[in-house]
Amino acid sequence: MKGFHAGIGAVLLAIPLATPVRAETPTAPSDKEVRELEQRLDVLNKQVDQLEAAKDDASRQDLMRQNWRAMQDYMGFMHSHWGAAAPWMMNPDASGGPGFSGCPMLGGASAAWPLPKGVSPQQYVKQMRAHMQTMNEQMGEIAKATDPKERERLLQEHWLTMYRDMQGMRGMGWLWWGGGPMVGSRKMHGAPAHGTGEEKPLPDPDSAGAKLVGNYCIQCHAAPAPTLLTSAEWESAINRMHLRSQGRGTVVRVPSDTELETIVAYMKQHAR
Repeated sequence: MKGFHAGIGAVLLAIPLATPVRAETPTAPSDKEVRELEQRLDVLNKQVDQLEAAKDDASRQDLMRQNWRAMQDYMGFMHSHWGAAAPWMMNPDASGGPGFSGCPMLGGASAAWPLPKGVSPQQYVKQMRAHMQTMNEQMGEIAKATDPKERERLLQEHWLTMYRDMQGMRGMGWLWWGGGPMVGSRKMHGAPAHGTGEEKPLPDPDSAGAKLVGNYCIQCHAAPAPTLLTSAEWESAINRMHLRSQGRGTVVRVPSDTELETIVAYMKQHAR
């Protein structure tokens, strides 16, 4: 197994990196750069193959961690070179390249998403197989596209699919209930609307709290059901999201202190 790990590392290092594009407007990858992305995707496919073939638990766990991190590196690579991310992440005034949102996915090695807890190697392979099939099909469409704008659109769709599926594996599938901006972006671009497909209306929808959640929270994701967390957990989660939104410059609107108190009170009132 050590030989495999070293081999994969050598393959990744051997793939030439294009010069990052530090521009406010995302650009489409060239044919040469698409081939580089195809090479990186091929490495990810081989990692899943090796995980499925692994016999001992220690090797499986190691390969899962390696593949999970490589997936994030692949997403970060696309974003840093072409700004391939959700529209709400595209803040050209912030640090980190074409746009940076405070999402751990784009925050470097120290802030990476952890491997999902409780997922077995068998479950991981099953989910990642389906995920990689979609990714491979999308890369084929990107390679065939000749119009730069169409290729740019397809690349963002490719990135969003990866983001959505990996968040789903982390138990964050609620982000796509209803019609949050990321779901809307996929629908506008003609991508399939995966996820739960289940609308989760907010309780007491005419209340000030529900209206504020609908006004502010859905700028970045679908409105979360209050029963997802306990009263104490909501206060901490909302304050954390508030701090993150303040760091996004002019990308999202931020509630006032009074409005924030109303949102917290509403979510705590209807918490599980």
